[in-house]
Formats: sequence, structure tokens, C-alpha cells
Amino acid sequence: MLENNAPDSSRFNVTAVTPQDNLVPESNQNNSLFKRAETNPLLEGVPKAVIRQAWFTMAHLVLEQGAHILNITCGDGAYTYAMAAMNPEYEFVGIDRNQKKIEKAQKKYNLPNLSFVCGDVQESFLPPNSLDAIVNSFTLHEFYSEEQCSVKAVTDILHRHLELLKEDGYIFIQGYSMPPEDEYVLIEIPHDEHAKKEKRPSDAELLVLYADKARPHKDSNYCGFYLEELPSRFPKTRLFRLPHKWAYEFLLRKAKRKEWDEELHKEYTFFSQQEYRDVLRRFGTRVLYTTPHWDEQIVKNHFHKKIRLFAEDGKPMGTPETSFIVVGQKVGPRRSLKIEERKISHNPNTTLHISAMRDRVEGTIYDLASRGMDIAEVLPYRVTSSGDLNIFVHEGLPRSLMNAVPRNSPNIDGKRWSGHTTEAMSFPMEIMENLKQEHFPSVLKFTRDYFGLKPVIGELFEEGPGFYPAPDFIDEHIQTYYLSVEKPDKKVTLKELFGGAEGYSTKGDIREINAQQVLDAMSIGFYPTSRLELQIIALYEKLGIAYTSWSESPLSIKSEKIEKTTKIQDIIAKLADQDTRFEKTMGRAGNLKTLQSVFVDEGQNKGGISGLASREVDFVMNENETLNTAVVLPLSKKINGEVMAGIVEQYLPVPQRYKGNGYSVSCPSFPLPKDIENIEMAKKYVAEKFEVPIENVSRMGESFFSHIGVTPQRIFPFAVTAKGPSGWRKEGRTHGVTTHTPLYRLYRLLYLDNHYSFMKVVAMAYQASLGQDSTLSPESSFSQKHEDNKSDFIRLTGDSVIPISSSSSSNEHKFDK
Repeated sequence: MLENNAPDSSRFNVTAVTPQDNLVPESNQNNSLFKRAETNPLLEGVPKAVIRQAWFTMAHLVLEQGAHILNITCGDGAYTYAMAAMNPEYEFVGIDRNQKKIEKAQKKYNLPNLSFVCGDVQESFLPPNSLDAIVNSFTLHEFYSEEQCSVKAVTDILHRHLELLKEDGYIFIQGYSMPPEDEYVLIEIPHDEHAKKEKRPSDAELLVLYADKARPHKDSNYCGFYLEELPSRFPKTRLFRLPHKWAYEFLLRKAKRKEWDEELHKEYTFFSQQEYRDVLRRFGTRVLYTTPHWDEQIVKNHFHKKIRLFAEDGKPMGTPETSFIVVGQKVGPRRSLKIEERKISHNPNTTLHISAMRDRVEGTIYDLASRGMDIAEVLPYRVTSSGDLNIFVHEGLPRSLMNAVPRNSPNIDGKRWSGHTTEAMSFPMEIMENLKQEHFPSVLKFTRDYFGLKPVIGELFEEGPGFYPAPDFIDEHIQTYYLSVEKPDKKVTLKELFGGAEGYSTKGDIREINAQQVLDAMSIGFYPTSRLELQIIALYEKLGIAYTSWSESPLSIKSEKIEKTTKIQDIIAKLADQDTRFEKTMGRAGNLKTLQSVFVDEGQNKGGISGLASREVDFVMNENETLNTAVVLPLSKKINGEVMAGIVEQYLPVPQRYKGNGYSVSCPSFPLPKDIENIEMAKKYVAEKFEVPIENVSRMGESFFSHIGVTPQRIFPFAVTAKGPSGWRKEGRTHGVTTHTPLYRLYRLLYLDNHYSFMKVVAMAYQASLGQDSTLSPESSFSQKHEDNKSDFIRLTGDSVIPISSSSSSNEHKFDK
């Protein structure tokens, strides 16, 4: 029963929050500095693992200020408290059926935006459509186990949770997904030399015990599972054959030895990944994002070099995921749930055209795909009264190629999306070029007509970074524009779609979001594009507003002698030179292929799922390569401690067309073969390419699409460090690296037209190598004002190099013209 210490339910009975309805004063909005766990006094004494989990959860939920969030089965309250402490702009309620735990939480944790309630979420203590988000963090398997392993019980609970959400509200689920049924695997366990001394069962002994006692429930005659020991392959190891489900269940428990007896009666897995998606869609949920997740601490402490998993044919299976994540959004009937490729089209007409350019110096021919237009992306923004940066983004934008059918390209990180994403607002460049950008009345009319916003009086469009999404095979340039706007007094909508997003049942919505929230969401892979991230970082740096990053694995970089270095001034000079080595040619390299398919937009209709709209989509891919590409940044350190990045200087045809010079700077990159099926295999492949131990290869963030409007190609960023006895390279083997330059100075290229997968990996390497507030160079740090150089970013205009000052006062938000 619900206790009388429950919060007033009227606090949650609110309609959808619009800008004028904000329930929290703007002065109380999230401040990026306040969110930093290490400087937040409210988090003193909270375990780091709890803080990390709380931040990770909230990074998946990009909500309006004043949002109401319910945490299911809150336990002792620490996790809910950490979320509330880091997000004072939201209202949190933790619910649990254990009255003692709730009473303890109420006594220990007190915040104005936090309350705890003892009760059952199945009871009607909250009205329907009253919550903005529900958090299910490792809770659904508890309900499943308590209800005698009833899938229906879990389905009913999810239905109840979704009833409590407002339309467009979010559900976050972190739990476990069930491996394929009836699949058997082999598990190899090394001899545990310390088990006998420590008077505990070894991992192998624990597995034998678990096979006999698993899922006892009421009748012990039905407990246990099939386990067969096979002849070992190597000395001091034991090899077992068992169902994949129970191998996974055992590995999860192996990481929780202290809770072994308490967890023994539970089953963690019941839905496959696809079943999670199907159940939620049945209840009208747009499953925005699903992904397997690997907790690095669990992998390191309990899996790495402690256990190996094989398919029955002996093929290594890689490290099993430590959890599975689902983020869903409640939408109404006949609203878009999923966009996916349905069938190949036989329409001979195409919007994509292939041409070729020849390098007169080297003789290389490049095939280039073009849509016949360039793109301008506009990112309106405003700085709140509390100093936070808010941006206006296009949310729910249809991007069908996210769900293109795989073609010789395994989904190596297991991520899936609904086909809707968040980007800056895009327009054909022709519209921006025809606009009188120096004329405020013209800017005012444009912004009102296209997306219903009003610029601050006197403010004009400000140029931001320019990007070549894939300058080696896509003939397209994207230019960023910023605009300082006023706070809208009503919901605003985008009037028209461009760039291949039109033709579906949804246009998406324009939302004002705290920019730090977007960076957090991108850091965990929720938004699979990197361009918006770089656009936000550039705006933060230009306005002089602090932002934070969350680095799970700081890099360890070995000092070594650098053979060749290049000053950033020399790179900038080369970028400003004229070089017209590329010429049109009738010949073709023959490596690009245009395709056309029918993509279908599905939604809920009369209790089922049916098509809402469909359209033909043109896209391009390389015939001879997979769609998975590794981009690798080699890192080393000079004797004086300065971190150096290995770069590739090369000439490409697309930059020449736009600025009269094909010179560009990038990282080593190469396609991942189709037999690379998971991230571990990808890391091993990168290690082999650079002839280093796999320990010297690190992921530089999550994967992203190179240009989701034109190709389903995905980029997997890595770094290779000098750590290890043999170093990261052998003499003469740098895989395209032509020179080294200081890492922190590469960041200055952000305002130059560049390959944004390169800038993405540079940004991630900078944040991870020593942290944002550490000094990468003896001379300066990004997190501080550069005493020796006030011009952080540089832009090319014609033949001149123009510095862009980063030392503007808070009242001077316009870029240098």
C-alpha cells in the first residue's frame, strides 16, 4: 500500500511543458560547472560507481527543464539522489516497495527536487500521462523473477509505465537481453590459483554449483540447467558446453559474488533485443535507441583474461555485454515509430550522380557522388540568464539510411536506432547565399518564415565551422551558421524539410535544449552524428562558456622521439595556398555504386503496426569495401611532455572545388573487413595494422555515420598510443602518417573546412588523453585562456588568414567578420 509519506501527486499532474510553462525558474537551470561530479559538494561521499551510473543514465534522457522523472525500485536512494544532485532542473521521485529502504533514503538524502515513496508502481498513486520520464535501471528482471518468470508480468508492467508517461515522454531501460534460444556455447575457464588459499570456490567450481542450483523457485526438482564438461584444450583450464542463456547468466553473476545467494533465485534474461523493441512498439513507443553496453570496470575485473566464450565450432565470441539499454519515446497512434528499408527499387531515375576527378600530379582517379547541392546548417542559440548555452535543434528528423539493410557490413557494436535523429536545421546553401545576411530585416523574415524564431535585435548570421563529410567520395560541403535568438513564447516548428528527409509522416520538431545535454547524449552514442557535436563545441569555445566532458578511459601515452613534426602555422599556410591539381576526367575508378530502395515509415494503427508513408531513397556505397571504417589517431609524447598526433597530409578533389586547394589533413583510416564482427575484433585488427599490442588501442568515443543523408557508412574512431614494450609502430610503418603535430593545436583547425570525422577523433583524443582540465602542452591548455595566443580558431577567407578571437566578453557573441 502507498504510505502517507508520498509526495503530492498533483505535482506530477501537468501537461506537456512549453517554454512559457517552465516549472523551474531559468536561474535554476542546469549549469555545466554544477554538473561536474568532482566539484559538486552534494555528491561528496557518494560512491563513484553510483555517480558514474547516474550520469550515464541521464545522458540518455534529453528533457525539458522542470521534467518529472520516476525511478523504479530506487533501493537505498543513492542512485536517485545522485541523478537529482547532478540535475537540479528536474523533479525526481524514487519508488520502492521496501519501506525500510525508503525510510532510510528519506532520512539520508534531502534535496528540494527529490522525494521518495513507498509503494507499487502498479497502483494508481500517479495519474496517467503525468511523467516526462521513467527510469528502469536493472529492475525488470526483479519483477520477472518475482512473478515466477512470467513474461506477461513484465509486459503488463511496461504497459503501466507507458500509461504514466505523457505523450513524447521517455522510458529508459537498462537490463539484460537474452541470447538466442537453443544455442549452445563453450566456456573456457583458467585454473584459479588463489581460490583454495582464499577458501572460496573457483570460477569453474562455481559454474558446476550454479548448474545444479539455478532458478530454484518453489520446486527444487525443476532447478538447474544442462552442463557438460569437455576435454580441456590447454593445461590448467576447464572447458564446458552449456546453453548460451545460462552461460551469460553465470557470467553476470560471477561479477556479483557478494550477492550470490541473494541473486540465485533470479533470472536476468527473458526478452531478446528484438523482443524488447517489439513489445514497446506494440504499446506505441518509438524505440529511439537500443545498444549492448560493456561496463569497462566489470570487463576488466571479471572477464578479461579470466574467461573465454566460443561458439560450438570453436570460433571466439568476444566479451559478452554487461547490460542492454533501451530508450523509448511514447508517441500517439499513427505517429512514426520506425523507418526502415523495405525493398530494392527499380526506378531508373536517381538524384545521385557519379563523376570522376584525376590528380594530375599522382595520376590517381577519384569517383565522387553528388546530390547537386550544398548544405547550410543553422544552429540558433541563446545564453540564459544563468550563463548556460541553449541551442535550438531539429529533433525527430527522419534519417532512413540509419536503418538500411546491412550489406557485407556486420553491426559490430550492436547499436540500433528508430530512423529519427537530432541535427542542426538544414537548408540548401543556395537559400543562404540569396539571403541578405548583413540585413537584419531579411534575417528576421527568414527565421520567422522557416522556423518561427526571432533573432535578437541587431544580430545576424555568424559563420561557424565548415565540413566535408567524406571528401574522398562525396562531393558536398556543409557550412554552419549560428544565430543568437530570443526565447520563444510558443512552440515553434520547421516549415520545410530538405536534404532527403522529406516524404515521411513526420517532420520532427524544433526543441530548445541545453547544449551540455546534447554533448552528454553524443558522448554515449545516443545521437549517431558527430557534426552537431563539433558545431556545439565550436560555439562553446567561441562564446567562452565552460562545458564538460566525461572520459571513461584516460589514455596513457609513452614518451618517445618524434622523427618529423609540422607546425600548425605551416598546415594553415598550406590550406591557404592555391593548388588545382585535380581535373575532370571521363574515366572512372569504378569503386562507387549508387543504389535506390523503398523505405517505409511505420506507426501504430488500430492496435497493430502499419505503414504510414514510404519513399524511394538514393544512396551510395563503395562496391569493394564494407560500410564500417576505422579512423585511427596515432598519439605519442615528446620528451618534454607535449602530446603529438600523427596526421595524414594529402590532396583530395572535393576541397579543391570549394576553396581552390585540395590540401587536407586527416587521420589514418581504412575499411574494416566483413569478418570483423565485434569491437574486440576491430581493436585487434587495428592493433595488427599498426603492429602493436591490443592494449595500445583505445576507442575514441562511439561510432557515428559519416553522412547519413547520402551513405550508411559508419565511422569507428580509435587511438593508438606509444604505451607498451614495442611501441605503437615499427620503423617505416605508420599507415599513412606523414608527420606529427601538437594535439592541442590541431583543435584550431575546427574553424577551417575539414573532414569532420578527423575533427571528431581529435576532440575525443584531446578530452581523453589527460582530461579537459589538464595541460596537454607545456605551453597552453584548452580549458584555460591562452596567455601566449588570444586567437584560438582561424578561418580562411579567400587568400587571407583571419584570426577569430576567443576572448570576447559575455556581451559580444558575434563572430569577427
